[in-house]
Formats: sequence, C-alpha cells, structure tokens
Amino acid sequence: MEHIAIVRLSALGDIVHALPAFQALRRARPAARISWIAEPAGAALLANIPGIDQVIVLDLKARRGPLAKASGLARFLRSWRGRFDILLDFQGLIKSSLLSFLLGGARFGFGRGNVREPLAALFYSRRASPFPEDRHVIHKNLHLLSLLGILAPQVEYPSREWRPSRQLAAWLEQEDLDEGWTVLNVGGAWPSKLLSAEQWRQVACGLDRSHTPVMLWGNAREKETAAAVARQSGARLAPFMDFADLICFIARARLVISGDTLALHLADMTRTPALGVFGPSSPERNGPLLPASRVVFHRLGCSFCYRRRCDTMNCLQGIAAEEILAAARSIDAQRD
Repeated sequence: MEHIAIVRLSALGDIVHALPAFQALRRARPAARISWIAEPAGAALLANIPGIDQVIVLDLKARRGPLAKASGLARFLRSWRGRFDILLDFQGLIKSSLLSFLLGGARFGFGRGNVREPLAALFYSRRASPFPEDRHVIHKNLHLLSLLGILAPQVEYPSREWRPSRQLAAWLEQEDLDEGWTVLNVGGAWPSKLLSAEQWRQVACGLDRSHTPVMLWGNAREKETAAAVARQSGARLAPFMDFADLICFIARARLVISGDTLALHLADMTRTPALGVFGPSSPERNGPLLPASRVVFHRLGCSFCYRRRCDTMNCLQGIAAEEILAAARSIDAQRD
C-alpha cells in the first residue's frame, strides 16, 4: 500500500487551504494510506476532517529546553523515518522541507520561486513548475499534485454532516437560536488583521434586523473585545468552542464576517457565504472562493505587505463600517 504524508505543520487557515489538495489526492489515490503531519493545534483541527488515515502530531513549540526538543525530534524521526513512500510539503519552509528530507522517501515541494524560504527547495527530490503567486493559494496547493500526475481544476473540500456537541446545543437552545445567525469574528492570529472594537460595534449595530449577530472569539483578549461589542450592540456572545463545534457553528450560520483568518476559510469549506475584510494580505490569494461571498479592502501603495504588525494600520482603519454593511446587503440581495 502506498503511504503518502502531507506536511503542513501549522497556521490553521493555511491547513484549511490545503484541504482541497488532500481531497483531490484522496480521490485520485483511493487505496493509498494518507497521513498528515501537523503541530498540535493543526492536528486538533484535522481530527475532524474525514478521509485522513492518520494525523501525526509533531510538537515543535513545546515549552522545554533545546536538548529536550532535540531529543523529542529524534524520537519522532526514529518512529517515522522510512515509513513514507512520498512526502508532499505544502508549507515551503526550511523546517518542513528538512523534516521531509530526514524522514526519507520521495520529497515533493514547490520550486524556489514559490516557497517562503528559498533554501527549502534544496531538500526536495522533485519540485513543481513555477506557479503565479498572485493566484489563490488553494490552486497553488492543487498545482503541487501535478508532480503525481493529478490535475484538479475544481476545488472540493472533504465533507461530512456537522452536529453540535451537547454543550453547544444547550447554548443554542438557551439563546433561542436554531440556524441562520451572522458570525462576527473579532479574532485573528496577526495584529495587522484585526478590526477595532469600534468598527465591530458599528457593524453589529448596522446590520439589517433579519440578521442575528453573534460575536466569535478564540482567546481571552479576543473575548474581552467581543464581550464589549456585545454589551454595546445587543449582539450575542458565543461560548468558547473546540474545532468540531466551531465548524458546526459556521456551517449553520447565515453569514460570516471576518478578517483573513480561520473562520473565514472554514466558511468556504462549509459553503457558508462570507464577507472577508482584508488588510495586509491579498483577497485574490487568500480570500473566499465561494461565489456568494464578498471581500472588502482598500488598495494602497503598501497593499499586500503581509506584515504581521504595522504602525499605521491604514489598510484596515480606513475601512468604514458602511462598506462592510453594504457588502453584507449585497450578499443578502443575491440570496433573495
């Protein structure tokens, strides 16, 4: 049995963007054993995705000393070296390509012009032909499969029926929510992707009455912002959710309004219309592909810098709530 390993260790949104490539691989190689190597957070997300034979956890960020980390990596390599026929590196970093090299087997990755760290390409046994970096990253990931002779022009995600846990079901009943709420996601991994609390308040207050806004958050700082917006606007405050409930919650929503982060990409996966608000990243490369979705962004001289922090934040701070609300009304109009 052919054993293929996908190497996409981290960045939850990027893991979601690699899922269509996994689905195309699964369809083209139904008899293959397909494993996915990921760090703990990514592994927790992937545990909910059907079709993956095994999710292999590699913890590179554990709070321990250098010797302990090296010892842990050595144990991982002893356990898995020589177990894979093919390794597909969708991450394009030195750490992911070197890991593939040390695990043995054929290593397939992107060429120097398409990896984030050019030296990463040295560790691959085969490299994909150049791909335009201004095209969507999902299509870039699908392009890597061309090394296996797999052509997948259509974007398809793994699918299943998403059911709420007892905790989420109880909260939905308590809040008298059945389905069709509007998710306002205040979170994001990069500070440069975060709208201000005032921008979110104006959006929550300005939505049409047919919307039931629910503030979504992922950590203590985000919860503080979401709670403040909920108090000021009358929006609901979502409870903390694990990945299974988060996917279910987004799948049953009417609309997701979010920056370029996990919630936006899960909306695409579950075919929920989304409104992406973009700052330092490109909506053409990272935005939703669902035809019903929309994006809002300002094209500036410094646009698409992909910086995690910015002193001015002009790209996001210049976006008026009315622009977001107008885009939401556009989505509503096509639904009607």
